[in-house]
Amino acid sequence: MTSLSANRPIMGNVLSMENITKSFFGIRVLNGVDFELNHGEVHVLLGENGAGKSTLMKILSGAYARDSGTIAIEGKPLDPAAHNPRTAEDAGIISIYQNFHLFSHLTVAENLAFSRFTRERRFIRWNEVFAHAKEALARIDFDVPLAARVHDLPVAKKQMLEIAIALSKNAKVLIMDEPTAALSSRETETLFRTIKEIKQKGIGIIYISHRLEEIKQIGDRVTVLRDGANVGTLPVREADVSTIIRLMIGRELHTIARELPAENRGGGLLELRNLTRQGVFRDVSFVLSPGEVLGLTGLVGAGKTELARVLFGLDHAASGRIFIDGKQVVIESPRAANRLGLGYLPEDRDEQGLCLNMGVKENITLVSLVQRAHGFLNPRTEKQRAAKLVSSLKIKTRDLSQQVKYLSGGNKQKVMFAKWLSARSRILILDEPTFGIDAGARQEIYELIDDFAHAQKKAVLFISSDIDEILTNTDRILVIAGGALIAQRLPRETGKQDILEMCMRRSQKREG
Repeated sequence: MTSLSANRPIMGNVLSMENITKSFFGIRVLNGVDFELNHGEVHVLLGENGAGKSTLMKILSGAYARDSGTIAIEGKPLDPAAHNPRTAEDAGIISIYQNFHLFSHLTVAENLAFSRFTRERRFIRWNEVFAHAKEALARIDFDVPLAARVHDLPVAKKQMLEIAIALSKNAKVLIMDEPTAALSSRETETLFRTIKEIKQKGIGIIYISHRLEEIKQIGDRVTVLRDGANVGTLPVREADVSTIIRLMIGRELHTIARELPAENRGGGLLELRNLTRQGVFRDVSFVLSPGEVLGLTGLVGAGKTELARVLFGLDHAASGRIFIDGKQVVIESPRAANRLGLGYLPEDRDEQGLCLNMGVKENITLVSLVQRAHGFLNPRTEKQRAAKLVSSLKIKTRDLSQQVKYLSGGNKQKVMFAKWLSARSRILILDEPTFGIDAGARQEIYELIDDFAHAQKKAVLFISSDIDEILTNTDRILVIAGGALIAQRLPRETGKQDILEMCMRRSQKREG
């Protein structure tokens, strides 16, 4: 088999997209977009959710047909009439998606061989399958047992397997969509080293990410889309964060940094006393006051999500007590949590937070419907309630009947907020509420949190691994490591380095 680097130029243009347009249901989503990629380049593609990034990449990968415009690989135009996922892959355009496209019940070797051997022949020769897999893994120096089942692999190794599969298809253009979303810092470093090696082989990489801090580390050029148009392409050395954000949202970004007023530091709306779930977290105690945004941060695996699930009745604690308004309660189910005034926005909004095939209106009013003993909601009241929340939360949707799966990440998140506002929740548990959301939508989510807690005098438990947003958008911070609360800080009295060092020291102590 030909080496990846053999007879391949490492300079010059590998991809050219010119004047790409696309409309859905009469709404223009791409408006004459130009985009180019050089051999051996990481070209970062940025933009708010809904700016057109995904649509542009789906057109490139053949999933969508373009309305007009040209696409060329190494100067050779791709026929729009014949452009589909198969012909795109044949041309060397390979996508690695945020949600892995792996066969979890198959082995590593079978996943690596699947595309090639299902195309070429009906019967499989297993010695060839393993030889092909071994060669593909060797290309990126990735050591994993060929017989391992994919569902047994950690996230980082699944990511590396996706890359190995992509490169085994002789990629010329590699599309990487949020590749570090589920990776730890150490795993991200490994991925970045692999990307640098891929660049040296002359492969062009289109890198999509909402993590602006990654741009300087990995990118060569940056292109920003806004409202379906290319609003700027610039070298990474000129791409400071303020410039990028200004291009993305068309205005300066202002953050909220509000201290909790002294009068709100009194009695607890929610109180935990020595809450423990065996092997997950232990002796967790804190008080959440009305009018407060309480931050909970820590490294991946510290127990943050597990605590949220217990508070909302999805899992059960082994011991400890929960109080609401000073009265001890038992939360045995999400329905019980909802009756007590709790709302929960899970990290995985698509799988756990929304009914994707239902409309915006139905998603917003679903909990309200469940709350009613007779299970009936007046259609006019339902429509009015949903319309009011769509307007006040500035949810961008075609109409109330639009299926939620077609909304951007930021608008999906706002639909979840609307659901719990409709249910008249007094306490919101937010698990990574800005995960996978662009800078502009993040700002709107922060404003919703600020209004819910500070203006309406309700309470928010804000769970996030992003220490910067915790420092900027909460009134008080709890730090969790190894399932135990290890510190409480006020944002003005601490910093990112301080919190990271606390988490790392505790993690290293546990590992030792």
